[in-house]
Amino acid sequence: MRGCLLVVDDEPLKRITLQIELSEHGFEVYEAADAQAARRIFDCKPIDAVVSDVRMPGMNGLELLTYVKQQRPDVGVILMTAYASVDSAVLAIKRGAFDYITKPFTTEELLVKLDRLLASGPPPNRPTGLETLGRLVAVSQCMKRLFEHVRAVADSERTILLCGESGTGKELIAEAIHGHSRRAEKPFVRFSCAALQPSVLESELFGHEKGAFTGAIRQKPGRFELADGGTILLDEVDDIPVDLQVKLLRVVEQQEFERVGGETPVHVDVRLICATKCDLLKLVRAGRFREDLYYRLNVINLNIPPLRERPDDIPVLVDHFVAKHAILVGGQKVRVSPHALAELMRHDWPGNVRELEHVVERALTFCSGGDIRPEHVLPLGQEATETATAWAGLEPIYNGQANLNETLADIERRMILLALRQTENNQVKAAQRLGIPRTTLRDKMAKYQIPASSC
Repeated sequence: MRGCLLVVDDEPLKRITLQIELSEHGFEVYEAADAQAARRIFDCKPIDAVVSDVRMPGMNGLELLTYVKQQRPDVGVILMTAYASVDSAVLAIKRGAFDYITKPFTTEELLVKLDRLLASGPPPNRPTGLETLGRLVAVSQCMKRLFEHVRAVADSERTILLCGESGTGKELIAEAIHGHSRRAEKPFVRFSCAALQPSVLESELFGHEKGAFTGAIRQKPGRFELADGGTILLDEVDDIPVDLQVKLLRVVEQQEFERVGGETPVHVDVRLICATKCDLLKLVRAGRFREDLYYRLNVINLNIPPLRERPDDIPVLVDHFVAKHAILVGGQKVRVSPHALAELMRHDWPGNVRELEHVVERALTFCSGGDIRPEHVLPLGQEATETATAWAGLEPIYNGQANLNETLADIERRMILLALRQTENNQVKAAQRLGIPRTTLRDKMAKYQIPASSC
């Protein structure tokens, strides 16, 4: 196979023709009539290149291009249009399109561009051994094994229990399972069961009839009905009250339930995925989770390892998030300095991948399009120490851009500013924190032109 393509065009004849002819030339081809359908396919299939029309109803081709580049910068995009202009071509290239082709064109002309795109290969900085699954990226062996398990069980109709700490990516794993299943074109409904009143939770899951309670002015379908034919993810399933677990057990076993205030059974065809950060077996022993429901949910158990157990994934995740949130720096190419990456590698990431993504977003906001340096990622969690500002002065030493006296002066100034900020401009406390007399602190503030009320 020469590659996996996604063809997006609202003209059925052109779309199907391209699918047939490109398939005959050795490509695996997926097709979509609009950008929304294309996004669903792109999120769950191993697409190597996208060929998309520019003018489409709803989201257009340029917006789809932006989405593709945010999710997977390594995937090349060729835009096709019957409304060629220099301006639109330049805009497409600026947004990251590999090339541009004008309708009408022959399949042979498109093949030439596709060959050039695929021959260009992955970006030079792309790490070897990188594997993707939907919107997930990893190089660690434990995550690759998890990806294999996901692909193996995706097409099964069995209930799946996802276990892992908060922020490890349970929702993305569930999304990938749905995307690789025969239900991929059907609804994927996400719902968190956390911290909801039992009556509200029951209505949200199973719906209610008109007049079932005050304010129920019409019949409302629940999440299980909305997911009919597809997949439902119940996150924080451990938060479901014991009384309501009986109704959930019936859905699992019989695929039916009654809406709140109703008596007629509602039948659904739903693939159930549950997620929890708790040990459900401990909750069973504590009487907080039904044993029969536990065994019905725990048919296939997938454990997502925390980020601290797979530190080799940190660099590729950082690159992935830098590319994903490049809009924060106007699409500029941003480099993560080795010392900033070293700080990220040292952190134990109690918030896991979600915390890492937030740190990268913050760093992109502060770096103003230049290199991401340690002061842009620090402090991490509660680790607000002098390192956060000292690194900014140390960086030029390693790059050979400043002499020692200049760098030490800059570090000293930054440490004084940090101490003043941490003590809310209390010079006595700041001097104590720095280990110098107050008079020395005042002299240094005057030397570095630090006003007493500037912090």
